[in-house]
Amino acid sequence: MSPTVTAIVVVVIGLVLVGVIWAAVSALKSTPSDAAARSGLSPVSEDRLRPILMDFHVRDTTAMIYYNVPLPDGDVDEHLKDLLCHDASLVLHDKRASGLPIDQVVTAMVFGRRGDTSVEIGVMELESPGVIPEIVAPELIPHASKAGYDPLAHLGEQEFEVQPGVAGREPREGLGSFLDEITIARSVEAELRGAGVDPSDISLEDLALALLRIGGYEVAVGRAGVSIPESGTAEMFTARKAGSEALVVIVPHASGEHPELSERAVNAFVIVVAQQNPQRALLITDKFSPYIVYEKERSDPRCRFITRERLQAFVDSFAIQ
Repeated sequence: MSPTVTAIVVVVIGLVLVGVIWAAVSALKSTPSDAAARSGLSPVSEDRLRPILMDFHVRDTTAMIYYNVPLPDGDVDEHLKDLLCHDASLVLHDKRASGLPIDQVVTAMVFGRRGDTSVEIGVMELESPGVIPEIVAPELIPHASKAGYDPLAHLGEQEFEVQPGVAGREPREGLGSFLDEITIARSVEAELRGAGVDPSDISLEDLALALLRIGGYEVAVGRAGVSIPESGTAEMFTARKAGSEALVVIVPHASGEHPELSERAVNAFVIVVAQQNPQRALLITDKFSPYIVYEKERSDPRCRFITRERLQAFVDSFAIQ
């Protein structure tokens, strides 16, 4: 073999080895988000069941625990106080596990926020310095308290009536905010605020996704949206929990649009469901129902149209757990 041929062979072997090493390194660096991208889905956010911790420090014998939790005007509801004071115990356990010396702590002050101001909402007194209340094991497992209940399955079991002509009775100036027409249970409001969401000022999409998360669902957004006639492109989400999977499309009403969901939009959603073939599927909107949704739900029980008349039932399904 001539020197020239030998050199070429050596170069080729070197390139092959570089390719093999590069592929191995890429595989080792693969992350769950890479897998999600390959499957066409990406996580919307990390687990937000616990209140969002903003700051923590200790002054003498007092631990100061600050949460990024929007507080309502006036008195803070007992549900929210209990939620944050309970989580304060978890924070103290976390800090001790990370090596922070807190043996001298006898009091934990808990703060939320109102605008840019931190507001004290509760004080937790320890029985003895550094003795943190014990935490029940299931509470350390994400979604453990919610694993046995599926709000979407409960919603799918309900019978809804469609009232034709309701949209035509709306005032000429258009639809008001859907928030004016629903009541959020205090326990659900507390969890929403604990997740950093202000339920008094929130979009339909943000409310729906926040409810799914506090209900124990892992929510991912599709790489491609769904083309909804008259409404443009809507995001397509997947909500997973305990082996079940639901496709979720959210279609908010825009100013100037007709107050009723169009039949073309209904049909577009049904086509997407047929293509994706999920276990169940929800279209959530603050528009009113056309009568055709009743027919579509009967022909394909996987489909649920959570229209304006049904939003209250949707919200209530997360309070039962």
